[in-house]
Amino acid sequence: MSESKPFGKWFDRKFDTNIDIVQFEDVLNRMEHFPAALNQLLETCPKKITTIKTDGKWSVNENVGHLILLEDLWRRRFQDIKDGKQDMSPADLNNTATDQANFNELALDELIKSLRDERAKTIALLQGISKEDLLKKSIHPRLNQPMNIVDLMYFVAGHDEHHMTTIQSIIDNTVVL
Repeated sequence: MSESKPFGKWFDRKFDTNIDIVQFEDVLNRMEHFPAALNQLLETCPKKITTIKTDGKWSVNENVGHLILLEDLWRRRFQDIKDGKQDMSPADLNNTATDQANFNELALDELIKSLRDERAKTIALLQGISKEDLLKKSIHPRLNQPMNIVDLMYFVAGHDEHHMTTIQSIIDNTVVL
C-alpha cells in the first residue's frame, strides 16, 4: 500500500479568478484530455475495488458518476456566462443525484464512456465560444465571486484533478486480498 499525498476538501479550496483569456486553449486542452487520463489511471485498477466505499465516502465508480452528472451543470454555467446572466446556475451542494444514482451497479468502462461522451458535449460548446463571450462574467453561486468562461474552465479542470487525486487515493489505500 503506497502513501498518497494529502488533499483538501473541495469546498475548502480557494480559487484564483481573472485567469487571462489567452489561457483558453491550454485549459480547454486539460479539460478535453481528462477522460483519457482518468481512463489510463483506471485501466489497471482491480475491478473488485471500484465499488468499495470506505468510511462512507464515494467509491471509484461513484466519483466517476459524479463527474458525469456535473457535465450538464458545467454546460449550463458556461451558457449562463455567455448569455450574460448575472448569476450562474446553482449546484446541489448535497450531491443528492450522485448518492441516489447507484453508480456501483454499472460497469466502470460504461461510466468512463459516458464521461467521455458528456465531456465531448462540453468541449463542443466551449469551442463555439466567441472572443467577446470570453470577456463576460457571472457570479459563481457558492464562491460568490465573478468568473469569466476561462475562470470557470480552470475551476472545472481543478475539480477534475481533485477527483483524480481522490480516486488515486482510493486505489492506493485499498487492500486487495
